[in-house]
Order: sequence, then structure tokens, then C-alpha cells
Amino acid sequence: MSRVFTITAGLENMGAMKTGGQGSVYKGKRIGEIITAIKLLPTPIHSESDADKNFIAFTNEVEKLKKVNEKPNPNVVKILSSGITDTGNLPFIEMEYIEGPDLEELLQPPHEPLFTIKEVVKVANHLSNALAHCHKIGIKHGDIKSNNVKYNIHTGNYMLLDFGLAVMSDEQRRTSLRHAGAIEFMAPEQAEGTTLFETDVYSFGVILFELLAGTVPFPLKDKSETSRNQVMVAHLETAPPDMLQLRKQALPAAWSDEKKVQEMQVPAWLVNMIYRCLEKKPQQRFENGDVLHDFIWHNLGGSTSLAVVGANADALAQENRRLRHENEQLQLQLKKLQQEKASTAIVSSAAAPTTLQGSENSDYYTAYRSKKSSSGTWLFALLVLAGLAVAVYFIFFKEKELPLAERTPATTSSGKALVAEYKVVVPRAYFHDQPDETTRRNAWAIPSDSTIKALDERNGFIYTEITNHRNQVSKGWLRKEDLKTVQEAGRTTSPPPANNANTTPALNDEDVKAQLRTAQQLINSSKVQEALPIYENLLQENVPEAMYHYADLALRNENKRIDCKSAFELLQKASNAGHTVAKRTLGFLYVFAEDRYILEENNYYARCTFSKNLPKGSKLLVEAMVAGDSLAARYVRDLNAAEQ
Repeated sequence: MSRVFTITAGLENMGAMKTGGQGSVYKGKRIGEIITAIKLLPTPIHSESDADKNFIAFTNEVEKLKKVNEKPNPNVVKILSSGITDTGNLPFIEMEYIEGPDLEELLQPPHEPLFTIKEVVKVANHLSNALAHCHKIGIKHGDIKSNNVKYNIHTGNYMLLDFGLAVMSDEQRRTSLRHAGAIEFMAPEQAEGTTLFETDVYSFGVILFELLAGTVPFPLKDKSETSRNQVMVAHLETAPPDMLQLRKQALPAAWSDEKKVQEMQVPAWLVNMIYRCLEKKPQQRFENGDVLHDFIWHNLGGSTSLAVVGANADALAQENRRLRHENEQLQLQLKKLQQEKASTAIVSSAAAPTTLQGSENSDYYTAYRSKKSSSGTWLFALLVLAGLAVAVYFIFFKEKELPLAERTPATTSSGKALVAEYKVVVPRAYFHDQPDETTRRNAWAIPSDSTIKALDERNGFIYTEITNHRNQVSKGWLRKEDLKTVQEAGRTTSPPPANNANTTPALNDEDVKAQLRTAQQLINSSKVQEALPIYENLLQENVPEAMYHYADLALRNENKRIDCKSAFELLQKASNAGHTVAKRTLGFLYVFAEDRYILEENNYYARCTFSKNLPKGSKLLVEAMVAGDSLAARYVRDLNAAEQ
């Protein structure tokens, strides 16, 4: 007969619920019919004094654990009390009793052998929220596994349970894990007795893998020590298997063909996230639950400042669908109105740009609110929307199609009469986008026999257009202090000699190739900063390959001489000039702009952010593939496979 413990006064032992290496969980009843769960730890405490190291360790860890409930979290079990049992002298933790099955039970018959994508995402959101809560206050759970996550049938939330390992000393934790831990969910570093925040992240990844594939990455064949060792070695050395292939094999036969197809459309961000959680090295995973939860919320389109779970998340999704429907209806009526009242819409557009000062959704909110009032006000709101659409087009899209000369004031167009002619008198006269020091570009003119024609003069700058020997045009503003008029330059008594280092003759194709080779050799030798001036010199010749390398280094955070916006524009310029690798890189950034894991893997995440444009990105990748770029061909194959 199993031993029955008296917990403490007013707390009745109603029988064991489960037993494991980290202790046993009993169902308890408090006076007043309050049902709780009690975690009994296996190491007895002989003296509640500083003389007993187990008591000291338990007391210290419990003090940390109390922080878990200082701010309630809907996905973390409440810790009610702790102490030493009246019989047996065993430390215990009393927790709220969660009524409902755990994840391990939900994967057993009569339930399906795996979860739907929707439910996996829900578990990911809830469990990462629990980890974020614990990690923020310094609590490492250390024992994340399927039967430590329960579904609360009353709230619809998934909840993290059993903080038994969290209150053990390091030595107790190592002993417990070595002999009785759930080896299938243990991170590689736990083989050495180390528990980190990233350890919980790894176990989180194992749980999601199991929910999607119907099995953990490295299953335990039996309970022998040999099997445990094999699984631990796999965690240390073996790459996780193909999760989607395992899912395909485990799809329930009872599901319709349509549902099977639908349930294989696992979002790429979710797959990448799980594999990142399962990285062997802790530093290659998400660093803690907070970062992990932010990643999930970002990909769900949520806000990291919210903690909406369960029914609230469903309500938010329903409201979002309703608003989208309203928006579609407004757009249809707007289109109809534009057709009937085209002239009125054009007149109304004149005042529309002022609405851009409001929030992102203010125009839609105004139209929606007006719909509830009189029809005249509602029609006015639609006209404002029409004007706003025109304004947005010209502000955000049309301008991007204009070359620099057309974006400058009308007085700077090439049709204006010549203001004056100048010569460069400094080693580098930098171009500026506007007559303002803060708009300097990494492009410059150098001293030569050629004259610079000033087409406009403003604020100590002149606007010019320079054509090099390749008939390539550079346009922009130059500082007057870097120049002298032709007359002033002619009066100079000591002109620079013909072989002056500041006077660089035009480069021929062989010179360009030689400089590109030199720059590449410097980069291969980790001398990036020495390569940058070479690329800058070639930028003056508008060499596409130099544009690509200079921009790519900036986007990868290895070139701080230009900002992200300028680097991306330079990459676009190289792509437009037909440089194949620039096309592939630009296409890659458009396609994977919102995939943090892939961007990080390719060193594009640390500095810059990008806007996703799948059609444009796909087109560029196809163009690069047709031009013979093998990496672009691989990206295209991956995209096609993801769509099938």
C-alpha cells in the first residue's frame, strides 16, 4: 500500500495524481471545499533552520517563485502556498487545481494524434506568454513538457504548471533530471546540468514539434538507461527530422482530403520558429520567453504591448473580420461614387493631404463613423477617402518613380538658364540631395579639367548635372565652398600638377575590374573598412557591382557610411542596372522581409528593416534565375514548393 501523507493543518490529501523524478503531485482539498494541487518534492528537510542546506535552498527558491503571482497571468498556474509536510518532512508547493486535460492526454485517443494549425498557434501564443511572464522575473521553469501544460476547460486557456524544478537547488535539479527527467523534452545543455532561459525555449520547441508532427523529434523507445542516453545524444548531435513530412504521415484518416490539404499549409514563420527553438547552441535560439512571445505576436499581426488570450483573442479576430468587411463595402461604394462623381472627387482631393497628419486608420474610422450619421456626411467622408487615395499615390508612389532632378524644385530643371560654371578645388566635393548639409550622399566630384555647370543656386549650394565618359549622369547639390568659378580658378597662380593624386582620370573597364578584385580580396581578408573607399571611388563611375557590394555591406551592418534607406536605394539602382546578384538579393529581401529567422541567418536583421512585396520579390528572383543565378533558382523552387 502506498504511503499516505498528511500535508498540513486545513489541507487534506485526496490521493496522488502523478509521480515523477521531480516529486509527486497530489490532489488536495482545503477547508471550504477549495480544490488545489500539491507538489511534493522528494528531498526531505530534517530541520527548518540554517543548518539544513535543503531547507535554505527550498526557502530561497520559494521566495523567487512568489514573484510569479505578484502580477497574475492567465497562462501560469497560481502558487497558493508552500511549506513542509507534517509527516515525512517533505517540502511542498500548493497550486491552484486546473480542471482539464494536459497536452499529452490531448494527443491520445479518443483525440486526434496531432493538433490543427489553428490550435498549435494558440498553444504557441499561450505558452510563450507564460514563459515571457516567468523569464521577466528571473524564473527558469526547467521542466517544460507536454504533461506540464494543461487546457483549462473553464477559461479555454492553456496553462503552464509544475514549478517543482524551479524550487530545487542546482544539485537537486541535476540529479533529478539525470535520473528521471523527461528526456524527450530536455535541451542539450541539460545533459551537463545547466538550465538557462534558452533551455525553456528549446523545450517549448519540442512541444510545438510534437503537436504538429504527432511525435517529439527524438522519441524514447523504452525506459532503459540506454534509450535515455540515445535520446540525449540525439539532442546534442542530431538535426531534428522533417516535421512537415512527419505531419503528413500522421494526418488522421478521418479528415477529408480538403482538410488534409488545408492542414499541411503550415505557416513558414511557425516552422522556422520551431526549428530555431531547437538549435543545439543556446545562443542561436530565442534568448528568452519574452523575445519568443514578441516574435509570435509580430507574426500574428498583434501588438507586443497586449496580452490577449483565449476568448479575447477570438473576439478580436472576429472584430477584425467585421471591420475588414466594412472596409470592403466602403471601397466598393467609393469606386461607384468615383465613377458617378468623378469631377467632384477631383475637386475634393485638393484638401485631402491634411488628413495624412492623423493616425493610420483615422480616415477609415471617420468614414465608418459617418456611415452611422446622415448620408450627406457619409458621402463627404467617401470623397475625402478618394482624395486621400490620390494624395497617397502621389506622395508615396508617384514620387518614387521620379529621378532626382524631378524631385528637386522646378527651378533646378535642366531647362533653366545657366547660372555659372565652376571647378572642383577640394579632393572630394560631395553631392547632396537637397541644399542642406544633412542630406550628403556618398557620391562626389573630383578635380579635373571639366567644368561644372550650375543650374541653380541656393543656401550656399549649386545644383548641377554631371555626365561622365560613359554617358552616366550624376545629379545633385554641391557646396559652393568646395568650388571656384571658372574665372577664379583661372586666376590661380599654382594649379595642381597633372599627376596630382587628387586628380583621378576616368577608369577604363580593366581598371574597374582590377579595383573590384582588390576590394573583394580585402573583404575576404576581413578588411571591409579598407575596401569601402575603393567601392566609393567606383560609385562615381556608376559601376553596378560596386553599388551592390557597397549597399549589401551596409544592409548587413558592416558599412556604417550610409543609412539603410540609402543602401536599399543603391541596391535597387544596381538591380535596375541589370546586376544579377543585386536582383537576387533585392528579391530575397522583398520575399523574406518579415521572416526574422531567415534574415538573421543571412545577417540582414541586425540593422535594417524591410517591407514585404511578394510579387516584386518573386519577379526579381525569376529574373536572376533566368540570368543563371543558382541561388535565386533555389529560392524560386522553395517558393513554388510552399505554394503547392
